[in-house]
Amino acid sequence: MLIEISFIVPVVSCLDPTCHEGESAGANSEFAWLTPSPHVESVTSVGDVPHGVAVRRVCRSFAGLANSLPRWLRLSHAISEHNRPFHVLLSSDENTKLALSQLSSKRGVMADAVWLLFLEKSVDQFFEDVYIPVDCEFLVAQRRGGNVVLLTEIYRMDKGLPLQHKEFGIWNQSGLHASRESLVRRRSHFHGFTITATSINSPPLVLMDEEKTEMKGGLFGSVWTRLERRLNFTTRYVIPSLRSWGTVFANNTTTGVLGVLADGQAEVGVFHMIMTSRRIDVMDFSIPLLSPKFHIFVRQPDGLQLQWNTYLAPLSRTLWLTIVLLILLIALFLSKLQRLGRRHGIAEKTLERFWFRDCLFFIFGAVCQQGAEVQSPQLTSCRVVYLTTYLGAVVMLASYSATLISFLTVRTVKLPFNDIEEFLKVGTHKLGTLEHSTALNFFRESEMPLYREVYRRFLQPAHGTMVPDVTAGLTRLCSSKYALLAMYVDTVGYMEHVTCPVVSLRRSYFRSSLAFGLALNSPYKAFLNYHLLTLQNDGELYKLQQLLLAPLRQQDAEELAPVDGSVSVEIQHLLPVLTVLGAGVLLSATCFLLEWAAGRRTRSKQKTAVAV
Repeated sequence: MLIEISFIVPVVSCLDPTCHEGESAGANSEFAWLTPSPHVESVTSVGDVPHGVAVRRVCRSFAGLANSLPRWLRLSHAISEHNRPFHVLLSSDENTKLALSQLSSKRGVMADAVWLLFLEKSVDQFFEDVYIPVDCEFLVAQRRGGNVVLLTEIYRMDKGLPLQHKEFGIWNQSGLHASRESLVRRRSHFHGFTITATSINSPPLVLMDEEKTEMKGGLFGSVWTRLERRLNFTTRYVIPSLRSWGTVFANNTTTGVLGVLADGQAEVGVFHMIMTSRRIDVMDFSIPLLSPKFHIFVRQPDGLQLQWNTYLAPLSRTLWLTIVLLILLIALFLSKLQRLGRRHGIAEKTLERFWFRDCLFFIFGAVCQQGAEVQSPQLTSCRVVYLTTYLGAVVMLASYSATLISFLTVRTVKLPFNDIEEFLKVGTHKLGTLEHSTALNFFRESEMPLYREVYRRFLQPAHGTMVPDVTAGLTRLCSSKYALLAMYVDTVGYMEHVTCPVVSLRRSYFRSSLAFGLALNSPYKAFLNYHLLTLQNDGELYKLQQLLLAPLRQQDAEELAPVDGSVSVEIQHLLPVLTVLGAGVLLSATCFLLEWAAGRRTRSKQKTAVAV
């Protein structure tokens, strides 16, 4: 195992004329048996270490120590692309103490390495004013009789809090005997520490009583409550002045929950923060808890829309044409049979003759399951035609009636558009989203011309399509031709209070990752992530998702929501029939007027002829 070892000693020691190369005036004689070999490469300065300290990098010195170091020295973090440095401090004077104090003032600097300090005095006395972050692996070596060194790890939960120390292992001439647990497992107890967090009420993911600053529930709130119990800490909440996720502007100024974290007012954002490349510059994130997508929400059109082809839709066009041809052919065949019967004396001549136009009405009535007032033909062949026509019509009418009933009673929703492409073509609605939403960045920075066109035409601030919150967006959606772009998890909590039915388009856009927000270089990040992964592996996180986010299953089905309530036939359903009936009345009245005018003219001619 390759480990970079740095020996840090005061520079002034080596500048002493009586100090030979490889010796240190500040070296501890008690650890003479551990003193490194005088073979050093060079003395170099460390960028993060103050000017009063120098670093000696050793090639062959402490080779035995490097070989005996456990795996945790280079695998303390979940992900590491390089070996972590191992800094050995051979001096415990005031310069070393000052150096540690200055290093610990910079977030994340000390956590990048493993530290070992050889100390003669009391640990509490030396580190009285020194802050060692909880994510820093800092070991103190102290002599415990003979050639035995006791290794103690130390840290503080925060500045000004008591120093926590725990025995890590024993180091003697036979090697290092130390704990093999990882750092996140060894420090899974925060000793009742109070973490400052920020949050706002945003159901169903975060249920927050902002007046009492108490977390009530929701997916993210419930997960955070479980982390409190696991790690034994409490939370003090800070409510941001702007009730939103927040935005990172070009000058790196921030607002909302994000601004509270970036300004250092809180350590954690107990909120569903969307992970973006722009936000990573000013804050950190936990592992994602959810990965929802953005949807376009519109007002659900009336399921009883007027459709003039409702009464023709149950049968295909080919079938309708076949029925018309059959009526014509059967009527023609029936009239021919009756005529042949009369000609050859098979049927009584006293019966009224069936002309083609008469047979046409008879067969049409049979298809509609209606009887005829005229005397039926006595020819067996004609009666067979009647019988087969009625039997075939029964089956056909039953099929048509059943399909028509389903068409009338089942309400189907036909959206004005089904995706963004159709949205641009139709051009009947405006598209908007929440102010400072990350969706704006997705559209603005997208490489697809379609999305950039949507941003240019609808999502620029000058268009006035932005809304301050989800409630305002849904209200505007119900009162005008407006489409809201938002995540389903943000809208589902407000659906009960909307005055109109709302549906989402089948297609979704831009999968996002929702996680807890953390202050940049937060020392608690590794511990929170470890226990979040534990909740995930134990199935507890999945159970919470199923329990608290049951309405989100509708999103995965990608289907329109069904219409609740009883269904009855409305006047809109019968409008095509009523229209045909009204047209028939008008047509009959027109024919009557024409016939009356023609009859009057005929009578007038007859009177004139008689007079002549």
